[in-house]
Amino acid sequence: MATIEILTYLSITTGGILIVLMFLSILGGLDLDFDFDAGDGDIDSSGGLGVVKAGLTFISVSSWIVKVILASKANPIVAIVAGFIGGYIAVLILKKIFQLLMTQTENVNWEPLDALHQSGKVYLKIPQKGSGIIQVLVNGVTRELKAKSMDQTEIATGESIFVQDYYEGYAMVKKL
Repeated sequence: MATIEILTYLSITTGGILIVLMFLSILGGLDLDFDFDAGDGDIDSSGGLGVVKAGLTFISVSSWIVKVILASKANPIVAIVAGFIGGYIAVLILKKIFQLLMTQTENVNWEPLDALHQSGKVYLKIPQKGSGIIQVLVNGVTRELKAKSMDQTEIATGESIFVQDYYEGYAMVKKL
């Protein structure tokens, strides 16, 4: 089998696997890749791309470039150097695309402690020695929490409050 045919099959196979992995990770959230621990947390070795996807990208693009240059009867050394450079550039471009996609994500998980030191409004009246419900903006979404008054005063519905503490399942609030 000729070198050009081997390079064609190599680039098509690795490119196909890469496309399937990309669709699985972008659309389905399934990431079949390896990451390295750099000591300060779990990070991808290539900035969000992963070792397998980076390797497949490099092999697919570099083998395609080498194949095209060899088909034009150029020097094999030039073809190999151009393939390495092209593969490296392709990995960098794909890495930047993944970083851009990752900046568009949002953390939708929250916990009541995220409401600390936030202002909000009383939704259901907070009696002197009881509890009511408040609405507080947490991560851009209005959340409802059970609340008690810090200074044991009644706070009417619609009043503005400030969350001072969170204790035993209740936001401890003060009237603003």
